[in-house]
Amino acid sequence: MKTGIYEQIINQLFEEKISSIDQNRFYVGERVIKKDEVAKLLSMYLTSIFEQVLSDVIDADDGEEEEQTEHSVKKGLDLANAIIRKLVNEFHLDSGNLVSAQAKILTAVIDKTQADYPDLAKRLKEMMPLKGLVNGFLFTGKGMKMYTELQKEIASADEIRLMVSFIKKRGLALILPQLKEFTHRGGQLKVITTTYMQATDYEAVTQLASLRNTEIKITYDTTSERLHAKAYIFLRNTGFNTAYIGSSNISEQALDTGAEWNVKVTQMEQPQMMKTIMGAFDASWWAEGYETFVDGEDNERLKTALNGKVDNEIDFTNLKGLIRPFDYQQEILERLHVEREVRGHWRNLVVAATGTGKTVMAASDYKAFAEKHERAHLLFVAHREEILRQSLLTFRQVLSDYNFGEKWYGGEEPANYEFVFASKDTLNNRLETLHLPADYYDYIVVDEVHHVAASSYRKILDYFAPKVLLGLTATPERMDGEDITQDFDGTISAEIRLDDALNKGLLAPFYYYGITDSVDYSEVAWDKGHYVASELSRIYSYNDARTAVILQALQRYLTNIRDVRALCFCVDQQHAKYMASKFTLCGLKADVLISENDQMRTALYNRLKRKDINYLFVVDMFNEGVDIPEIDTILFLRPTESLTVFIQQFGRGLRKAEGKTHVDILDFVGNSRVEFNYADRMRVMLGRTSMSVVEEMERDCPHLPLGCRIILEPKAKEYIMSNIRGAILRFTARKVMALVQNFERHHSAPLTLANFVRIYQLPLDKLYKGRTWNQLLFEAGLRENQSAYNDELSRAVFRKWLATDAYSYLSFVERLAGQSFNVKVNEMSAIDQKRLLMFYYDMFENAGRFGSLQQMVDELSNDTIFCAELKEVLPLLLQENKAYEKADNSLLPDFPLKLHGVYTKAQIQVAIGTSTLTRKSSAREGVERNKGLRVEAMFVDIIKNREEGSTTDYDDKALSPYLFQWDAQNRVKPESKEGQAYIKQAQTMLLFVREQKNFVEDKSRTLGYVYLGRVTLSSWEYKNLGTRMQMRIRWNMVEPIPGSVMHFARIKEIA
Repeated sequence: MKTGIYEQIINQLFEEKISSIDQNRFYVGERVIKKDEVAKLLSMYLTSIFEQVLSDVIDADDGEEEEQTEHSVKKGLDLANAIIRKLVNEFHLDSGNLVSAQAKILTAVIDKTQADYPDLAKRLKEMMPLKGLVNGFLFTGKGMKMYTELQKEIASADEIRLMVSFIKKRGLALILPQLKEFTHRGGQLKVITTTYMQATDYEAVTQLASLRNTEIKITYDTTSERLHAKAYIFLRNTGFNTAYIGSSNISEQALDTGAEWNVKVTQMEQPQMMKTIMGAFDASWWAEGYETFVDGEDNERLKTALNGKVDNEIDFTNLKGLIRPFDYQQEILERLHVEREVRGHWRNLVVAATGTGKTVMAASDYKAFAEKHERAHLLFVAHREEILRQSLLTFRQVLSDYNFGEKWYGGEEPANYEFVFASKDTLNNRLETLHLPADYYDYIVVDEVHHVAASSYRKILDYFAPKVLLGLTATPERMDGEDITQDFDGTISAEIRLDDALNKGLLAPFYYYGITDSVDYSEVAWDKGHYVASELSRIYSYNDARTAVILQALQRYLTNIRDVRALCFCVDQQHAKYMASKFTLCGLKADVLISENDQMRTALYNRLKRKDINYLFVVDMFNEGVDIPEIDTILFLRPTESLTVFIQQFGRGLRKAEGKTHVDILDFVGNSRVEFNYADRMRVMLGRTSMSVVEEMERDCPHLPLGCRIILEPKAKEYIMSNIRGAILRFTARKVMALVQNFERHHSAPLTLANFVRIYQLPLDKLYKGRTWNQLLFEAGLRENQSAYNDELSRAVFRKWLATDAYSYLSFVERLAGQSFNVKVNEMSAIDQKRLLMFYYDMFENAGRFGSLQQMVDELSNDTIFCAELKEVLPLLLQENKAYEKADNSLLPDFPLKLHGVYTKAQIQVAIGTSTLTRKSSAREGVERNKGLRVEAMFVDIIKNREEGSTTDYDDKALSPYLFQWDAQNRVKPESKEGQAYIKQAQTMLLFVREQKNFVEDKSRTLGYVYLGRVTLSSWEYKNLGTRMQMRIRWNMVEPIPGSVMHFARIKEIA
């Protein structure tokens, strides 16, 4: 056998070949065929066999050509029908699948009464693509012209989708007559394009917009290369869909004279690829930033974008919908609602990198606040006039009120104090004469709040007592080194995730290089969550061998080591001085910023900006205020234990700047202690993906944010993988037991569950996997007794409650525990009785454990150890709740679920009445119906199969916050009972969605579903959506999908 990689079904022939291989010399990789790929792989395998057999049969014929052809066709038909008869007889295949003895191919069915052409045979030749509808083809610009084939595709299509970076008038002219005829006969045309590089011709867009049944979407983002796809998609009611994917925009050169490569894909030959292509088009069509072009309304805006003009004083009143929260911003707003309305925190700190739209979030949050409060006096404070001016413009647009707000800066005075955007210096100077009551302002925003240590800010915060205090910063470190959260209830309310901002093109992409360090950190002392700095300094300073490793890495990975702006993080002042001196000796322009020369901060920053120096060495505690967008290189010259500090330092290079394509991050990775956490920092860089960190790294990180790279040297990768796997082993039963037994010897705090998990940073899923807290204490010899319900409690926490994000439900359980289950069930509300039954199925796997719910609570109340542990663990679970629950909209009586809460399937089955105390639902499908209540729950996994190459046909996804696409089960047809129920809306439809089945980092645990509430029918279609006919439904959301769900439920095919 040839060496190399395969994806070959192992038949008996290959089995013999494999058995003859010397397994000591050769590695033979094998995997099991999965259920969802059986049909696809085996059908491909059978196709190859049948094609070979048929070819052999046909090639074996001799004789006259005409006679030979007729005989070969007959032999081929006989063989095909013999195989089909076998399937008809043994697998009940419809006998209609037998091939007709006439040996013909159907080429068209055309309604003569609707035809404009007298000679339909001639018209068919004009319509039929020369390369047909079945086989693919490569167009290279030589030979057949692509535009001539597109003309025929257009003539025979029922729907057309075009997606190109730009459209030129001369290129459009090649296919415009056919598009006019197509749309005139009722064909639907959708076009996506851009204004990038001002390459599109304005007249080309208006010509398309003038066509009937045509919709155009344009992205006006000219600052980033958002769309380079070129796709021409032709859909037909017959199912013979085709698409052209390649390098051709709509230009004369691309379609006619240029050497452009384009691949034709067909539904018949590659159904899964066609489905992917259509899904990718839908992804762009519904993506944020792609706006419908309306001829007569958007013309001036399009002209401006194509002329490349920029007007900082643009009149927002002439623009529609330019500023609105993106999904990730909406998720931040939801977190703020939870912090305030659930946790009671009304002083909120939001951390977001510069350029990610902090002001849009603040304005949107204020808008929501003002809608609920009759009086909503606003004070927006910042230290620079430019921030205030732009913030005022943003607030006016978000509020759609262009008279909103008063300026109090730059010599301008407010006409009234109700809604003021004030300079902190101006306001500070007027405080003593202001005579406003402390509670005059209901909502105060402080931008760049890391400056709050300044006396001018302190006086303002000490003077006013608002209902809401919102602090915005990209740098969660105070200038004086104190904890910034002390003004915000001791917590950061919300942070924008790095991957969100990178995927939106709001930050510069990173190239992260994990470089093998020469230092072994496994023996370096560790104290209070950190390596001992003095030991690191001793190892680093005067270590010329390590310095050589660093310099060699610069030469290996940087384009020009003398043309960078690098920020280099050191362990202490001695280390920083040493590194600067060594770099200088090597002829590199370097300097140092430490506490003793802090007065030189501004001058050193300016020198770095001008490249008078290329490397600035700093110490962790003095990295605050580093705001140089031009920084293009970061060196981590020491292990950064704190994830927060790592993210802050990492982010120093992510600011966008003119001419800056990316930031190079050089991190020196050595063999680390098990306490050092690589998993979290890798997850920060990877973002939210469907794979665990280990899986991502094993596959060389295929799911990075837009434009980013992670390059790991072999030994560095080995160290990181070893660290991540070692972290898992930290929480073995034996090691956790030792920590429990020695806790009071090492810590003055009492041994409680909360203190234990906080001090040792022990995740609850690790602690409760197969055990409980009271069980640990008992086995450690610290308690005399243990609960009789440890198995049930472990299951409830590990498998149910850690998958539940519903404050209303878990706080109900907390109240039960607080009463030690001494409750009368018949005195509970109907909703709480259902929640109690949900609790039963969280604890007990099967129905009928107790004769009544009263018997259950009575028995649990007798177990004081069980009740005590519930009182300890539930507050910890509630702290992790993030869902912003809203009132249910199902219209069902006494429904126990809250909108946008996250629930397990067992909990949902109780809610919809398919599980009772005496009977547990056995449903395993993606839908579940309660005929008595006339309700159906749809359970949707957005990612159907975590393995790459899944062939699952269902394509469920959010098209927008108001529209959800759902593919019914394969057996459902429009005329079926289920299909008619959907079409006629004969039952209440409830939608439950999760990203995927299992937790990313622990495949043994199942994720809960987000309850998105009631949906109503928008539209439906029954067509070939891949490999078979399927009923696709689009549901209207009664309540919009929240941003936290849109993040994963929105179509993912585009970057």
